[in-house]
Amino acid sequence: MHPRILVAIFAVLASLILSFKFLISSSTVPEPTQWLPRPSSSAHPKPSSKSGFTPPPLNPEDPNVVELDYLAVRSQNSETVKSWWNIPYAASAGAGNRFRRPQPPKLYNETLEWSGKLGMCPRIQKINATLRNTDDLSGDDVPGIEADSSEDCLSLNVFAPIDAQSGDELPVAFVIPGGGFHLPGRANGGEMVEKSRIEIDGVVVDKGILVVTLYYRNGIYGFLSGDEIQKDGNFNGGLRDQRTALEWVQKYIRYFGGNADHVVLMGTSAGGASAMLQLTGNGGDNTVSLPGTGRRPLFHGLIAQSPASPTFYTPDQANHFWKQVALGVNCTDLSVACVRNATVPDLYWQNYPMSFPNRTTPPRWMWAPTTEPEGGIWTEPAPAAIFAGRYAKVPTLLGFTTNEGTDQVKKETETVEDMKTYLLDHYPLLSEKDLDLLVRTYPNDVHWPDSGAYWDATAKAQGDIRYICPTWLCSNAIAARNPSSVPTWQYQWDVVYGADIDNGYGTKHAATVGHIMAGGRDEISDYMISFIKHLNPNTEKSEGSPHWEELGKGMGRRLVFTNRKDQHGMTIEMQNHDQNRETRCMDIKRMMPRLQMVLNE
Repeated sequence: MHPRILVAIFAVLASLILSFKFLISSSTVPEPTQWLPRPSSSAHPKPSSKSGFTPPPLNPEDPNVVELDYLAVRSQNSETVKSWWNIPYAASAGAGNRFRRPQPPKLYNETLEWSGKLGMCPRIQKINATLRNTDDLSGDDVPGIEADSSEDCLSLNVFAPIDAQSGDELPVAFVIPGGGFHLPGRANGGEMVEKSRIEIDGVVVDKGILVVTLYYRNGIYGFLSGDEIQKDGNFNGGLRDQRTALEWVQKYIRYFGGNADHVVLMGTSAGGASAMLQLTGNGGDNTVSLPGTGRRPLFHGLIAQSPASPTFYTPDQANHFWKQVALGVNCTDLSVACVRNATVPDLYWQNYPMSFPNRTTPPRWMWAPTTEPEGGIWTEPAPAAIFAGRYAKVPTLLGFTTNEGTDQVKKETETVEDMKTYLLDHYPLLSEKDLDLLVRTYPNDVHWPDSGAYWDATAKAQGDIRYICPTWLCSNAIAARNPSSVPTWQYQWDVVYGADIDNGYGTKHAATVGHIMAGGRDEISDYMISFIKHLNPNTEKSEGSPHWEELGKGMGRRLVFTNRKDQHGMTIEMQNHDQNRETRCMDIKRMMPRLQMVLNE
């Protein structure tokens, strides 16, 4: 037998053993409300496999149709990938469902097929009211799957190998798009599916993976909170959408050829922040109770690329934003019932970035989660939970780019006061002592063409505060707190091309995502897809790539990808613990209560 075939078979067996290990180690919490429809015994055969699932027969009239208990959906096929776009996983989030957890999807009598419409959730409007509009959003009379943008937007997409069949048990990547909790990212997983396939001499050794992407509520639709919503509604609707879609995967992904017992959660930027918050939700219990199968983990591994660490709103801030929206739709009583009754165009007009109380300029990415009352899913920010060990103990792979902040800061930042103003607009609880320390830590000693004197310093500070240091600190804490059998890996992406070499932007925020989600295979995509398949980046790494060492307890070795010395090639090497970064990040950790990334001391 060909050696590559033996390696692939061994890797698949190892992956199944790991999946089983993490499955039996899950904790339990009281059973949540079961809102998804139960399977109909008349629709599908009685389960007989160890997973509790028996593949149904193919539709004799159309093998591209997958039949579930609440709908049937037809795929769009290329030569290599089957794609099911815009599968509803919940009811419309409009009208009476605004500011509530996702509600059960309706039953569909017809077979759904992608209409060609985008079906996206509402995007953020401009700060300048003269640049806003009321026309982009379809009304409640148009089904979301027939609209380009709508409040009826809670749908997901499944991408599978063209020859995938129900019961194949292929690994699943659940990809949460980024967009700063402002934009409804539309992610196509087809190229990841293609890159994951292994054929040798025309023989299919490994069909590859399935990829699931989704829409979730952003802006005021997903993250508006405050006292009025607490009385009759739910905070963090966008995060709840994601968790509901993960529950959908547990119940239905096997019908598409996926393995619900091998799901890797993956996200970039706000998607990475979301992944970290799913890791820490419910105090780290990532299980769900499913009819007939008991409690099951929602996911079994996690990849977070350039994850943001959002500022969780204080009650005063949350009420401030609520009041602006309520008054903006003429709800002078500030009641949630009144805002729910606002017309689609009127509420959409209010979906714009707002300034924190006593500030005049909104943050670059303003909308963010709010700490929930006791008994909620998200009662603390992700860093606070991870530092305390309250997170799901699954294999993780986390990393950042070298210049996370350069495209987050205006190039005109000229003076030290400009720098302090920018930081206070984003983190209004910082003290003058904090600001002075940040100015000393990030001096204006590097100047770039067409840039203000303090642009580079401010960009470095923002990159460390929002992205690099939380990722660094959290991955190190995970490595220290995980059982020895649960590994974590850390990386730094330092690859820069073209004009960004000379204009100061360098390796921008979230620069890895294009290598992994799109394009051909390369070293980093091979590492990531190997992790998705085997919960280990080394199993199917590129030939010649170094062994990616686990982060380890106290060792702090990370894998660095760089082309700074040679633009025609890329160096990949393990690097030792970075003490200078450690010093900077520990300063930022001490500021985290005022950065609203951990609860107040």
